[in-house]
Formats: sequence, C-alpha cells, structure tokens
Amino acid sequence: MTVKFKISVVLVGSSLKVTIPKELVEHLDLKKGDTVAMWADNSHIVMEKEKKT
Repeated sequence: MTVKFKISVVLVGSSLKVTIPKELVEHLDLKKGDTVAMWADNSHIVMEKEKKT
C-alpha cells in the first residue's frame, strides 16, 4: 500500500531540508545514527535504510 505525505521544504542555514514523517521512521525502523541511501528516479525520491555490516 502506498501512503503519501505532504512535507514542506525548509531552509536551515544554507541548506534545504525535509523531515521524515514518524510513520516512515517507524516503518523503516530508523534510529539516530542510522544511514539511509537516497536517489532520484525521474520525479520521485527513493530512500532505503542501509543494512549495518
């Protein structure tokens, strides 16, 4: 099932940032210090949690 979120892009210092919704954080089981891989696929951004080695 696809779930969509509308998230504002904010300026922090000289960088643009977005927050990850709580539902996605829980779904991916993200924790502070985890690494995610992100890439663009046409007009979509794809993000996945990287496995720890």
